[in-house]
Parts: sequence; C-alpha cells; structure tokens
Amino acid sequence: MKIIVHGPAAGLIWDMTIRSWAVDEAVDIDDGNRAAVAWANRAVATGLADMVEQPAPHKPAEDKPVKSASTAKK
Repeated sequence: MKIIVHGPAAGLIWDMTIRSWAVDEAVDIDDGNRAAVAWANRAVATGLADMVEQPAPHKPAEDKPVKSASTAKK
C-alpha cells in the first residue's frame, strides 16, 4: 500500500516511534504488517494522508485440523 502524507507533520506511527514527514511525502506500507496498514488507513480517514495504492487483499489463514482428545497422545 502507498499513501501520501500531507506535511509538514509529525506523530506516532504503528511501531510507536515518532516520525516526521515533509510536504506531500510518499510512504510505502508493508501490506503484511497489519499494524502499519491500520495506521495508514487511520491517516487517510483523518485527512493526514491520501491513499495512492490500495493494500493487497488479505488472505485468510488456512484452517488447521484440531486434534480431538481421543487422537491426542497421552
């Protein structure tokens, strides 16, 4: 995903560090980092940034078979 942050601005980002942005700075967001994607979506929703490139669709985790009590080792 990619956003353009309308700066100059500064604030906390997804990893709880402080970041400063220049005027209309492009920011690439790792689609696999859910916290980063959530932060970027909030930045867009609040008007701090504009979305340039949507995040890749999230693929649901594969269901793993659950061991029943009768098949679990004792």
